[in-house]
Amino acid sequence: MSHGTRTIQIAVSEEQYQALTALADREHKTIEVFAREALEKSCFADAKRARIRQAAATLLELAKTADVDPPADYHEWEEEYSRLKWAGDGCNE
Repeated sequence: MSHGTRTIQIAVSEEQYQALTALADREHKTIEVFAREALEKSCFADAKRARIRQAAATLLELAKTADVDPPADYHEWEEEYSRLKWAGDGCNE
């Protein structure tokens, strides 16, 4: 488990447990991973999309005063930024 995570415990019926186990097995995942991903998709996806929209809007606002054009594709820009960041090519944040 990574640093800063919390553990929760929930009770499910035997039928629900068997169904969750079958779904997790079908995807070759542990029930814990499957449950975390299900929570992410059902509860947190909208907030993540909102953060991405806000980041894109902020970039577009910055572009109005910047000397460079905004990225044409946010995801491509993010991948390139991450690659440069971890390669040590001058990105320090």
